[in-house]
Amino acid sequence: MWMSKFAIFIVGAIFLMILAYSPVSAREITVDYSGSGADFRSIQEAVNSSSSGDIILVYPGLYNESVDVGAQNISIISKSENPEDTTVRAFKISENNITVSGFSIQKHLALESHMGELRHANIENCTVKNNILELGINAYECYNSNIEKNVMLNSGIFVSGPEEDSNFTISDNLIVNGSIGVHHGPYNCVLLNNTLLNGGIGVGEGPGCEILGNYISNGIDNGYGIVLSETSSNEIENNTIVNCTNGIFLVWLTGHNTVHNNTLTSNDRGIYVGDSGGNSFLNNNVSKNNIGILFSGFTMDQAGANSLLNNTISNNNIGISLEGDSSGNLVANNKVELNEQYGVYIKQVSYEAQVSYEAMPYNGTNWFYNNIFNNTINLFNDTGNYTGTYYAAKPINNGVGVNYVALNTTKTPGTNIIGGAYIGGNYWAKPDGTGFSQTCNDWNRDGIGDSIYTVSAYDVDYLPLVSISKKDQTVFPVADFSANVTGGYVPLSVIFTDFSQNATSRAWDFDNDGVADSTDKTPVHVYPVSGTYTVNLTVNNANGTSFKLYPITASNRPQYTLKEVQITTNKSNQTMPAIYGDKIVFLDDCNGWRYYNIYVYDLSTSRETQITFNNSYYNTGPAIYEDRIVWQEYSNDNNPNVWDKFDIHMYNLSTSKEMQITNSGKAGDPAIYGDRVVYVDTRNGNADIYMYDLSTFEETQITTNKSLQGYPAIYGDRIFWQDSRNGEDYNPTDIYMYDLSTSTETQITADDSDQYSPAIYGDRVVWADWRNRNWDIYMYNISTSKETRITIDKDSQESPAIYGDRVVWVDSRNGNADIYMYNLSTHTETQITSNKSRQLSPAISGDRIVWADWRNEYRMDGYQDIINEDIYMCTVSGVEPSLKTPVADFSAFPTSGYSPLKVLFTDNSTGAPIYWFWDFGDGINSKHAMNATHTFTKPGKYDVSLTVTNENGSNTRIIPEYLVVSEDEKQDN
Repeated sequence: MWMSKFAIFIVGAIFLMILAYSPVSAREITVDYSGSGADFRSIQEAVNSSSSGDIILVYPGLYNESVDVGAQNISIISKSENPEDTTVRAFKISENNITVSGFSIQKHLALESHMGELRHANIENCTVKNNILELGINAYECYNSNIEKNVMLNSGIFVSGPEEDSNFTISDNLIVNGSIGVHHGPYNCVLLNNTLLNGGIGVGEGPGCEILGNYISNGIDNGYGIVLSETSSNEIENNTIVNCTNGIFLVWLTGHNTVHNNTLTSNDRGIYVGDSGGNSFLNNNVSKNNIGILFSGFTMDQAGANSLLNNTISNNNIGISLEGDSSGNLVANNKVELNEQYGVYIKQVSYEAQVSYEAMPYNGTNWFYNNIFNNTINLFNDTGNYTGTYYAAKPINNGVGVNYVALNTTKTPGTNIIGGAYIGGNYWAKPDGTGFSQTCNDWNRDGIGDSIYTVSAYDVDYLPLVSISKKDQTVFPVADFSANVTGGYVPLSVIFTDFSQNATSRAWDFDNDGVADSTDKTPVHVYPVSGTYTVNLTVNNANGTSFKLYPITASNRPQYTLKEVQITTNKSNQTMPAIYGDKIVFLDDCNGWRYYNIYVYDLSTSRETQITFNNSYYNTGPAIYEDRIVWQEYSNDNNPNVWDKFDIHMYNLSTSKEMQITNSGKAGDPAIYGDRVVYVDTRNGNADIYMYDLSTFEETQITTNKSLQGYPAIYGDRIFWQDSRNGEDYNPTDIYMYDLSTSTETQITADDSDQYSPAIYGDRVVWADWRNRNWDIYMYNISTSKETRITIDKDSQESPAIYGDRVVWVDSRNGNADIYMYNLSTHTETQITSNKSRQLSPAISGDRIVWADWRNEYRMDGYQDIINEDIYMCTVSGVEPSLKTPVADFSAFPTSGYSPLKVLFTDNSTGAPIYWFWDFGDGINSKHAMNATHTFTKPGKYDVSLTVTNENGSNTRIIPEYLVVSEDEKQDN
């Protein structure tokens, strides 16, 4: 009994203590702007008077106030829960555990804590729901919060930070003309079941996000649906995206993301992977887009090592496109069907690693296997005909190592995509039922075709999947042949042997021009002109046709003996060389990256000498003539690490003395000949050409035009430069000349395009020219006033230099920068370098060509993104007289007239040619005819070329715009 009374006493005492220390109970606070019986007339007053746990109920009305919610753990809710009748100008939430619901918010709503010394503190556990917002929601350093069931007009949601797990959820919102952006965190954000009309979702530098079940149409900014940039480990699932430029866009440094079960329809690109790797794309439905899925790598980062698995890619213009440095991707178990132009389109750079801002390893082969391809053209391997939304189906001959693609894996037991017993290659179908896999025999019934499938000369599926039953199998012909050689010097004689099966007839097309050249079983064909040719053998029987393609490379015999040596071996940058006689000068940053000094290398003594010692910041290379070296040097009298002045300096190797030529502080880009130094000076507010005479110590202003002049060159009394007086700034520029002996200025070029970087030797000046919408090398002869086009390749030729009859330049035709040379007397072009790195800044003196070369790249200590350059030299010497090739020359009569114009072409070549190849410039050629007659049926200006060949090689001469054909005379009358 005593114990019972004691227990009751203790319980009572505890109850009294709880009452004594309990806070004030949570309240329900009312707000009505009309003041009719509510606690407050403004929401801000209610917030200021609230305590933790309070609920503020706001009656309908217009509240023209920006509410600063600085109290924790309160809810602000409209009484009617109808946002259309309760309007507030703006909210700023700066404390934890806040709920805002049921309002029409005119300005914005911000989730942002008060600013500390360095940054905003974090806030958490806030909810914003069931509101209409006109200027959106911004959340900074906010986590464990929800934004849900809101309507946003002409605005969106932006979330930034914290860069840690935040568990931020954005769900079930309707956003019109706005977006959802997640940047710099938060990590592990969930974006769920939102609808975005004329909007999209962007995640940057915020890993681990889940983007689930959203509907997006028409995109943000440039039409993006979902954009990921510099972010990883995100999951994109069950989203529907329509009418965007890029449905899902992984833009840069975006890896290890999973994209699955999404629907992408009617976009320009359904999925676009740019410069991002290691991502997985699974079970997506990609249809009715211009390009279904695009992998593209163009900068230092490749679109590589991605997996494309179990997707349905159908009814697009192009199903899958690989461009740029898109390597090491796996494409398997997909259905690529009914795409209008191509199932797969490939346009890539060479197999070797690209040299760019940072050396990156090439990820290797793109693997395509166990896919169903059912398109009119299933795979087209191209090197560059992309023009926006149109891909020209222009066949090309890809060299070894270009567009490296594997179309099957090792034959492995396992159920393949069409139910067969082995994994191997792909199922190649066509909508009309004539595809390879639909018609190929499979006599052993292993699900693998009895013959390989040759997609192109370099793309072969060695294990194509088939599904035809044995009883339905028809005996089709199978084309096969061999060649005794795959390449050699012109005239190249090749013996072909036909090994085809089940064939009743054959036709050989030795250059794949659509014209049958032979029907023999073992024909011999001679290739008189250099080039890469695709041989096509087509065989037939009563049941069908089969063909095989094979590449043959015919090369010109070397016209010169080329002896290459490495001049510098220092593991720093040696660049921008110049040469005169035995001396090579260049820049070297061995004393600090980008802080260069001038060095000279004497070929006669094999000795290197440092000329300058001040580690200046040079941006143009030195020039040399005899014993004098000139250069542009930066300086600053007050701060040696900041260069805002630049002048021309000269060093005399004979006297070992240096002198400063200019004092304007604005002079650069020097050139020298004899006692004369020319340079660019901006002292007058624009770039003018000046000259300094070392014998008289006098400076002369050469140009006074108020436009920009640059890249001066000098030889004897003549100064050349590029001049923009006929355009704006440097677009376009023309080549001008000034004759010091006559004080006469002459405009050399008048074409309405860019001509730049002139170089001169004797009476000849060369430059890079844009008139053909790619950079070509042109030459002008001052004595004859005749202009000549030197290069005709469709890639870029730039940075020319000239000495005697030889012109050298940088050429990009092989997918990297090489040095080429052209002999003006023999019309012979020679490739000087063949290394697959970059070779730039050529210079020539006599038989010697020097350049800056990247082949020995390495990572410099402290500068992991820098690749070093070395100076290389090639000595060019002629071949033995017994191995001389012919020299092409020809004439025509007439060279102008009305269409149709019949022209007689006469061969004037020397050197006993035995083969002739005429190209009339209108798409028509003539083979093996010493002299030719051709009729031009359409008006225009035609480039005509003749290639002649003998047992020692071939030579080509081209005369640009040689034939001028006018409209029919009757039509004119």
